[in-house]
Amino acid sequence: MLSLTRKTDYALVALAYLGQRQAEVQPMCSAREIADRFDMPLPLLMNILKELAKARIVSSTRGSSGGYSLAMEPEQVTLLEIVTATEGPMRLAQCCSGLPIVGQEECRVAVSETCPIRGPMRHLHERLTDFMAGITLAELMEEEKAESGGWRAEKLKCV
Repeated sequence: MLSLTRKTDYALVALAYLGQRQAEVQPMCSAREIADRFDMPLPLLMNILKELAKARIVSSTRGSSGGYSLAMEPEQVTLLEIVTATEGPMRLAQCCSGLPIVGQEECRVAVSETCPIRGPMRHLHERLTDFMAGITLAELMEEEKAESGGWRAEKLKCV
C-alpha cells in the first residue's frame, strides 16, 4: 500500500504550525511547544525537525530564545521536498531509479528490456513526483483553513 509514514505526518503538522506562526509574526517555536500542542513524542519530533533543517526547509536557532522557524515562505516548500526530507527519495517501484532499495535486490524483470510494466511504472512515478512537486505547504495550509472555516490547529493533530 502506498502511504506516508508517521514521520511525514508529524513533519506536515509541524511545518503547517510553523507556517501559521510565521504569518502571525511569531516565527520561532520550540520542538517542545509543537510536541505538547499536538501530542507528539518529543524525541521523534526533534529528529524530524533535524531532518527538515538538514534539507533547509526549517532553520534552527540555539539558546533560550531559539527554536525552529520556516527557512522560506510556505509557497516555496513543496510536498515532494517534505516527503524526500523525511522518507528519502521517492521511488514507486524498484525500476523507477537506478539505485536499489536498501536491503532488497534490484528487480530482475525490470532489468530486461522485456518487462511489460517498466515504462508505465516509470511514467506513473514521474506523474506522482510532478504532482507532489506542484503542491506547496501554503496550499495545504489554505485547504485546512477552508475546511475549518479558519485556522484550527487542533484539526491537524494526527490520530
